[in-house]
Amino acid sequence: MNAIDHLVKRHRHWINIVRKFGEVVYAEDIVQEAYIKILEKNKEINEAYFYYTLRSLTADLSRVKIIKVEFTKEIEYLISDYLTDDLIIESTKPYFDYIATWDYYDQMLFSVYLKKGISMRKMSRESGISFTSIYNTIRNCKNKLKQWAKENHKDLEIQ
Repeated sequence: MNAIDHLVKRHRHWINIVRKFGEVVYAEDIVQEAYIKILEKNKEINEAYFYYTLRSLTADLSRVKIIKVEFTKEIEYLISDYLTDDLIIESTKPYFDYIATWDYYDQMLFSVYLKKGISMRKMSRESGISFTSIYNTIRNCKNKLKQWAKENHKDLEIQ
């Protein structure tokens, strides 16, 4: 009995191993691919080596399955066009009206953070205001907005 026959006898076991690695759909295919890889090596193979081969093939498959999305100018244009939709403006108007009642410093920091998308660290560097002050102000503004939304029974959750 050679090594490949010993491995094939435990076929169900190897499929379960691949499933434990997190790949359920292609478990059988990965085990079959591992058999091919082992036969190509044409040397004495033990179960530990086969296990690592299965793990490697599963990791390779999961790397290939990751979908990467890149923003293009067209997508950014569509998103910005969507944000100017009248329905969105109408539904967020009460929130911006409430923000308008805050003192100037809170309004200014929160609107720059919200509308411009500038990070708190970059705001700190460019304005000379300490990071801690900016962080605390934005955190307090978010909490005020959450509390206001809760009191006014708004369904919008602000993270």
